Amino acid sequence: MTQGTSRLDRLVAAYPLLLAYLLLLILYAWQTTKHSTPWLFTDELQWAEESRAIAHHGVEQLRGQRVPFDSLYAYVIAPAWWAGDTSSGYAAAKYVNAIVMTASLFPGYALARLFVPRLPAIACGIATAAIPSVVYVGLLIPETLAYPWSTLVLWLVARALLRPGRGTVVTALAGLAVAPAIRGELAVLVLTATVGVAVMAVTSARGRATIKGWNLRERVGAVILLVGAAIALGALGNHHSTSWQVGTHFHHRLFTYGLWAIGAFTIGIGILPVVVTVAWLLGDRFGTREDRALWGMLAGAAIAFCGYTAVKASYLSTNFAIRVEERNLIYLAPIAFAVVARWAVTARTRLMPLALATAACWYLLDTTPYHNNEHFYSDAPGLSVLQWLNQKIYFTTTDARRLLFGILAGTVVVLLLRELARRHRLANRAAVPAGVLLAVAAIGWNLWGEIAASSASSQFSDAQRGILPTPPDWIDNATGRSPAIYFGQSMAGSNAFWSLEFWNQSITEVWSTDASAPGPGAVRTPNFLDTTGAVDPQLPVDWIVAQPGIEPVGTKTAPVGGLRLYRVPHPIRLADAYGGLSTDANWMSTSAFYYRFTSAGTRPGVAVVQLSRGAACGDFAPSRITIRLSSLAIDADGQPVAQRALAVRHVLLHSSPCETKTVRIPARAPYRIDLSAAGTFQPSQFDQRQLSAQVTFAFEPGKQR
Repeated sequence: MTQGTSRLDRLVAAYPLLLAYLLLLILYAWQTTKHSTPWLFTDELQWAEESRAIAHHGVEQLRGQRVPFDSLYAYVIAPAWWAGDTSSGYAAAKYVNAIVMTASLFPGYALARLFVPRLPAIACGIATAAIPSVVYVGLLIPETLAYPWSTLVLWLVARALLRPGRGTVVTALAGLAVAPAIRGELAVLVLTATVGVAVMAVTSARGRATIKGWNLRERVGAVILLVGAAIALGALGNHHSTSWQVGTHFHHRLFTYGLWAIGAFTIGIGILPVVVTVAWLLGDRFGTREDRALWGMLAGAAIAFCGYTAVKASYLSTNFAIRVEERNLIYLAPIAFAVVARWAVTARTRLMPLALATAACWYLLDTTPYHNNEHFYSDAPGLSVLQWLNQKIYFTTTDARRLLFGILAGTVVVLLLRELARRHRLANRAAVPAGVLLAVAAIGWNLWGEIAASSASSQFSDAQRGILPTPPDWIDNATGRSPAIYFGQSMAGSNAFWSLEFWNQSITEVWSTDASAPGPGAVRTPNFLDTTGAVDPQLPVDWIVAQPGIEPVGTKTAPVGGLRLYRVPHPIRLADAYGGLSTDANWMSTSAFYYRFTSAGTRPGVAVVQLSRGAACGDFAPSRITIRLSSLAIDADGQPVAQRALAVRHVLLHSSPCETKTVRIPARAPYRIDLSAAGTFQPSQFDQRQLSAQVTFAFEPGKQR
């Protein structure tokens, strides 16, 4: 055979894979265009800022500050930001995501090809790149790189187990070494490889002969040694990892939340692959080297990833939220598909393992929260089909249970019919059409979940884009991307702020008057140098973006979306600021404050405080509000504080009739006003805040004589 013919044959053989990759890539790339803005905060903001810093400065930074290395993912998407403005860079980064994550098809195929013929392996490759979690291509998170890399490492390790040699072992070790640099979780691949090597050694002819020759004492000693090693590893984890220490302490949460994640994974990939995988794992007889290697890889991956996921879910429940963490189990999908293909081609279906696998899946489906009433559950995309059914055809939780248990029952019937056909030598006739039908059903379910998840994620993105001005990068446009300070208050957990920061690369500093500025990255609650309002530190920045309630000294541009952009002189100063009021309509609960600094030409005037119940008419309890005006001083911590009381006023504010009262107090800057309220009301059963009044502060300078 000529070299040209050989190349042509390889190209023809690769054509189905390349075509499948291209079609999936077109779908996923198109889906990314529907994500108009990031919404999974703070994850997406962190990776966007780190990758932009790499692109523009060569190092990882958050808000202009160096940060430790976290993931190679930031370097992979960094070139996207060379495309120009934020909009172009964002689009390019999502395209990179699609190209990289869809490429999991190729190592998924290669992994399966070690154990099955080419056509079933192609189906495994396509299924690998079609799981619901491929929805992450539209989000700026490391899973888009971690998933294909994990699949690649699984193939490299399996190949080294089957064909041990210098080349295969070195490449497997290299893949394992790089994996934690992509995502920390992938360090558990070392455990996967270790278990795989141990299984290959124990099930080899020499290993079996050695174990067979052990007496009872030696067997008991081996078990004790294994238990001791597990205890030692646990102690090592407790010493070096807070997540491990806390997560393993809560045993009930560890098992419960870990099983929830496995249940969501089971639903996500279509139930049948998990039933087959567990039944094969329990029933395999290690008949061939391929079976031994696949069994070892499956057992190692299941132990490693399920253990990690359970510990993380337990830990998160103590300091964040109770979550279904399927997001950390998606790396099992390629090997599960390979096992299904191996079973379909060569394996028997043993009744006892099948019964145990069915019971396990029944328990998972019965106990896993479906979250089907939610729009999209980002940590468990495998539940997206149930959410889609709930939204489109009003599937209730009961309907979802019936569907899932129906699929489980259908799976058992299919497995039993296949075994019956094999025993009556009917398998050869129906093998191809049955295999094609099985592959289409599995891939179709997964792709359905991915499309449903992408649609829901895009709607989240559109909702987030709806609260942003047009264009969203208006600050960059106004400043020419010169550095700017964002100065605000009551900022904690603000998706609107994080979106603004993502779109405007000018924002390099985030300050707040009330220590509410959120991460990721450095934040400041600035001090004041004196009563002129000069802030500390003074930075070489000429622009400030101010929320309502903060008034820098400078030239103000037209407000956009309630925010004002100032070009500020130096030293940077504030004219006044307030706190304790809500960002929606300036509602006060039980306390608020206002301070006004001095400026050149300051003269006496009138401090104005307006209190209103105009937006809360009805049968609400009145509020007795005390207004204290004091002279202003800067304390030892650099904060503006009340010094000497100058005036006190009391106001009783009613909702029936709904009142608006204005209090005017002669004053001269610098001064501070403190409000306190006795008596509040709850607006509604949906808004459980305790409010007293809408407050407006102002200062009217006296007429110049």
